[in-house]
Amino acid sequence: MKRMTLFFVLFILTACAPQPATEEPASATTEPAIEETLDFDSVEDTVVQVLAENLGLDKNEISLKSNKEVEFGDDCLDIAFPGVMCTKAATPGLVIILEANGMEYEYHSTLNGDSIQPATLALTWTREGGIAGFCDRLTVFLSGEIYGTNCRSQPAETVSSFATLLSASEQKQFNSWFLKFGEVNLDFSDPVGVADGMTNTLMFYGNGSGKASKPDEQALFEWAQSLYQKLYS
Repeated sequence: MKRMTLFFVLFILTACAPQPATEEPASATTEPAIEETLDFDSVEDTVVQVLAENLGLDKNEISLKSNKEVEFGDDCLDIAFPGVMCTKAATPGLVIILEANGMEYEYHSTLNGDSIQPATLALTWTREGGIAGFCDRLTVFLSGEIYGTNCRSQPAETVSSFATLLSASEQKQFNSWFLKFGEVNLDFSDPVGVADGMTNTLMFYGNGSGKASKPDEQALFEWAQSLYQKLYS
């Protein structure tokens, strides 16, 4: 009888004891999300870093659209700047296209990435002559590089970027113009024959199909002049 009672108690204790939870196979819906990492080669990574710094973006906000090996016609990678001499010679390299904020940005690079040039030209502005003897040039790329030349300043060339000189709203305004308008050719020069006449021109290479109105043209021109003043202030 004692043996039966002991067996009964052990049975009750065993039955009431908490049982180990059985593991259910993990399903795809319950697995924790894995953060996507960008996979760039060394040259691509360098170009992405350049664009991120120019526009004030995080590298994770930039994606690679394409990377194509090509042969450029000169050692400037087919990108000419005022006052820069380029040697005509076949130069193997890469055309790399990046995307950020719904816009595409083209870069030209040597195969090893020791020379990288922006390639999406957006705007050029010039101011020359006049009583003051201006000799000012501004070259702006969509990817945020800003190049200025002034023969009366030292150094004559100044380089900066959108992230350094423009507010977020100014960058947004410029991008909206680029997407909305096509090519805009402005000439605010003095009439021919004016003594000490000044040449003042602007070329805008938009990617849209719209035509800029007179107020839009004036706003573009004032934007370029303001940017140049910021560059040399």
